[in-house]
Amino acid sequence: MPEECFLVAGLYVLKSYEWCAVSLSNGTVGMGCIKFFGVVGQTRVNKKRLRTVCPVRSPNKMKENVTMEVGTRQSVSSIIMQIIFWWGVLTTLRSLDAEHPKVQSHDQSSVRIACFNVESLTVPGEWSRFARYRFPPGRMRHLEGVAALVEVVNPDILVLSEVSSAEACVALAALLREKGLGEFQSYHVDGRDSYTGFDVAFVSRLKPDKIEGRFIHLFAPQPTPRLRDVQNGSAPLPWTAERYTKPEEGGGDIEAIAVLKRHAVCFFSLSGHKLGLIGLHLKSNPSDTQANAQRMAEAAIVRRIVQREIVKRGYLPIILGDLNDYDPDVEMADSTRKTQTAVLRLLKDIDPQRDGAELVNAAARIPRVADRFSSHWDYNENGAADGDDVFTLIDHILLDKQLATGLKRVFICHANSLEISDHFPVVVDLDLSAISSDR
Repeated sequence: MPEECFLVAGLYVLKSYEWCAVSLSNGTVGMGCIKFFGVVGQTRVNKKRLRTVCPVRSPNKMKENVTMEVGTRQSVSSIIMQIIFWWGVLTTLRSLDAEHPKVQSHDQSSVRIACFNVESLTVPGEWSRFARYRFPPGRMRHLEGVAALVEVVNPDILVLSEVSSAEACVALAALLREKGLGEFQSYHVDGRDSYTGFDVAFVSRLKPDKIEGRFIHLFAPQPTPRLRDVQNGSAPLPWTAERYTKPEEGGGDIEAIAVLKRHAVCFFSLSGHKLGLIGLHLKSNPSDTQANAQRMAEAAIVRRIVQREIVKRGYLPIILGDLNDYDPDVEMADSTRKTQTAVLRLLKDIDPQRDGAELVNAAARIPRVADRFSSHWDYNENGAADGDDVFTLIDHILLDKQLATGLKRVFICHANSLEISDHFPVVVDLDLSAISSDR
């Protein structure tokens, strides 16, 4: 029974028992236990007057005050009738309370995970080269819009792309708590993208595991080694960096070094399962050859992070976020566009030593192909959906196959507008109780 509806019945124990009276006023509960002495079949109130008060009025105009005088004897049947009476009163209170539901405690056997590119979420007072809104009213309107969409999606764990600072994440989490959505907290780590300033962050009402003293992790060298030093052997290439070649505009190829500038990793232990989430924001523009080469190098780094930092710790990997590429194995709403890379296939096949892919794309479980789009490129920038606009699936949630056995639902929330973001949240529901704990 909820804490606001305690009922303690009389307990008979041969020579003595206790009667606990319940006092209900102004929605609060108080309990006073008074010692009763008696013999079999009857009781006597001991030396004081007991008043029980209930503020609720029933349709039958129930008496507000019920008084027992000192010395009154009651039969066992009378006591039983009082128990039934108060049970009815408290049942009524429960039904009234149901009209004003409270945030329920989270059932960890079912978890909702989402990723959402919030398009340069910036709060008043901070500088950002790519802030969508220059002045505080616009920034607050943007924050409110993002929070409203998150309220609709109602995730337990949310991965955000394109946040400008820790302050933006803290403000969003505070707004979600103010809305009564649970104890959301933000987890942010500064990325390495000094040009855009965009980071990847987590906002979650489930607390991550603390690994090596931190709740959130970034695996990128600081500073990025210079290509010349790596080439001449004066500096080693960290495992968190990748040498690659990219085509030059005038022809030929040049070498470069890639690091995973925009990502974050959090670990969660839920219902006997260990989940390692790596949130990503990979290099943009799936139609540009130089960008594609960099994204392929980033994907190689992701595979190493997943193997070394997630799988090796005994966590099941989930790769999610704005991957800025298409999955050739998942039909999307725009059938005219095809990937020019192997990025998604690399990310699903995280262990090259094993046959086949270890991860699956949750989007394949979206029943309606027309719903498989997560971004809106406003081609003519008029703030409306026109014939030349592009709707593609570039935000993904890739699940370990073991986790995919508990997949209940996948959807992309299109209840959004360009005023909030040019992306749409991708959402998965997992039933952890349906997932085997054997690796």
